[in-house]
Amino acid sequence: MKRPSRIIVVAVLALLLGLIARCTWRHFSGANGSEKKEGATARVEVAAIVRKTIAEKLTAYGSVIAQPGKTHSVTVGFEVRVRHILVAPGQLVHEGDPLVEVEGSPAAQLQLQQAKNAAEIATRDLKQAQERFNLKLATNQDMSTAEKAARDAQAQLAALQRAGAGGDNRIKSDMTAVVGKVNVQDGQIVAVGNPLVELVAEEEIEVKLGVEAEDLSALQSEQPITIFPVNNPDQSEVKATVRLITRRIEPTTRLVDVYVALPAGTKFLLDGFVRGDFERTAENALVVPRSAALPEEEGGFEIFTVEKEHAKKHVVKLGVQNEKEVQIITPDLKEGDQAVTVGNYELEDGMAVELPKAK
Repeated sequence: MKRPSRIIVVAVLALLLGLIARCTWRHFSGANGSEKKEGATARVEVAAIVRKTIAEKLTAYGSVIAQPGKTHSVTVGFEVRVRHILVAPGQLVHEGDPLVEVEGSPAAQLQLQQAKNAAEIATRDLKQAQERFNLKLATNQDMSTAEKAARDAQAQLAALQRAGAGGDNRIKSDMTAVVGKVNVQDGQIVAVGNPLVELVAEEEIEVKLGVEAEDLSALQSEQPITIFPVNNPDQSEVKATVRLITRRIEPTTRLVDVYVALPAGTKFLLDGFVRGDFERTAENALVVPRSAALPEEEGGFEIFTVEKEHAKKHVVKLGVQNEKEVQIITPDLKEGDQAVTVGNYELEDGMAVELPKAK
């Protein structure tokens, strides 16, 4: 939705009433094939066209997401079997809280045992090589080879142990965050490096809005925008800023993604539904009351001005508009021209008009 529902309803009703009124009047005025009486005069009221800044409130909807690239994946450096999931998506966890219970998979347990055996054998071979070297039965090359084999075997064993193989079977959080996603289930075998759980730090969330392409001209980077949590009306709105405006229409929604940075300390719920309000403004615009702009039968808009006590029709385009006023775009009019605001539904180009008498 790009505008508040009230403005949309008012605009639609104005269009429909305008068309109905004009068609009805023209039907009765031309009944039985007769033309409008010559010399007929319409009573109208006018308002001066003014040049001013006009603002229009626009609305877009979206959700709370993790900042792109800010999701923290919890992984392990060896193949594991998941024994038990200890958290749920959306749960707040603190540093040190357990996330998942795991154990080495049969293949990982075999790899660990092989690494232990290799380390023990390499240590024994090194000891024997040292003894032979002391007895002048081994060369320096033999000693270097044995030492390298022992170092490599110990390094392989240490790497597996640092990754957690054979140690504490609980994977813990290293930060305070919200659980964004649980990627595994109990009993699942997880390969090396695959994520078990994804965490999102509270200060690393933002809002992604879907904005209609025609409203992009009202947005720019660092522009203020007000965010309202739709699902939690008790939570107050947040004054945020536009961080990124993408240059692509999302194929599913046909909207343009706009990312909004939230101030520090914002406690929005991850994946929560939100509304963003922002303004489109036009400076130095020609502005008339909304009632002055009438829908044409061809689909455009027209307004009537009064010149020498006669109505003059002008085809215009509408720009920024709100509940009371509308910007008109036309080279034919200027500030100070008198636009008809009451009685314009019955007017035709060149028709005589009568203005209220001054009191």
